[in-house]
Amino acid sequence: MLGAISRPTLSFATPEQVAYSFVVFGCSIALIFRRLRPRLALAVVGVLLFVHLVVVQELTVFAGAVCLIGAYTTQTRLLPPWRWGYAAVIYVGAGVAVLTVPTPAPGTDWKVRLVISAAAAALITVAVLAGIVRRNRKARYEDALERAAALEARQAVERRLAAVEERTRIAREMHDVLGHSLNTIAIQAEGVRYVVRTDPQRTDQVLADIGRLSRTAVDDVRDLISVLATDDEGKAPVRPTPTLRDVRELISDLQYTRAAIRLHVEGDLTSIPDQVGLAGYRIVQESLTNALKYADGAAVSVRILVHDDSVELTVLNAASGERRTRPRGVSHHGIIGMQERARALGGTLTAGPDPNTGGWVVAASLPWRQS
Repeated sequence: MLGAISRPTLSFATPEQVAYSFVVFGCSIALIFRRLRPRLALAVVGVLLFVHLVVVQELTVFAGAVCLIGAYTTQTRLLPPWRWGYAAVIYVGAGVAVLTVPTPAPGTDWKVRLVISAAAAALITVAVLAGIVRRNRKARYEDALERAAALEARQAVERRLAAVEERTRIAREMHDVLGHSLNTIAIQAEGVRYVVRTDPQRTDQVLADIGRLSRTAVDDVRDLISVLATDDEGKAPVRPTPTLRDVRELISDLQYTRAAIRLHVEGDLTSIPDQVGLAGYRIVQESLTNALKYADGAAVSVRILVHDDSVELTVLNAASGERRTRPRGVSHHGIIGMQERARALGGTLTAGPDPNTGGWVVAASLPWRQS
């Protein structure tokens, strides 16, 4: 449009008008592709403007507008050193055009030409600065998009990790609570035959214990399902969590099994924080379950030593002639769960054969911070 309304007119009457029409159409087409191939487009524009400078014997509005668009494009589409190289060529070309093209008034003072050159350089500088501002805004926008994408990816990873952690926690609770209850019920049921032969009068008591443990297991399952189905933790049913103070009751539930379990406590169990007490209780519970399951009939000793800022747990079962081997393919979920509980508190837990007795020993140290 600028080429059509400015001088000289678009026409094929004279060689100058033919050249000008060729420059107008060529520059317009090149600028269309300046975003796809900026260096090639600006090179074509530069050649055409040089033809304009040589053939057309006057300054045109179209040529000035193309120079400004080219200067803007150097800052938005090119990378260093091309960016400043093309900008320098535009400055030089504009200055040469102003100083060499004939003016309508012959003999114009050279000072006037310098003023016009300075004005052209100022306009090109404005275009360059506008391109710099546009480039910086685009860079900030792209950085914001990149940060948003990274944040979204991190949140997605955190959500997946949280889901995995929650599934692991639920699996550990199910293993600790239900695994112990069901194994104890199975062992108690097997022990009924032994009690019937040795002490028939206590059979009712053993069966009553089995029934109580069964009801407790059902209640534990209901509590876990209620917690999973409730979004608000405050509305979930809350039952007292067991601690190391409840170990005696835990051992009493196993009094009619074939194993003789002894408990030795040193220190004040009430001084242990509830979180540490719960972890210790679950460790003792899992250790007793494993001892009854894989070394039925072996004597088991439980030792709890309370210090000022930690508690030491030792569960040792003697070697048993009827020791049952772990089935192939069964993973050590119980030991892994106990170790995770200890690490969560900053403590340690080891489990393995005892070289002195030939049995199995679980030793844990659970610290806590003094308030």
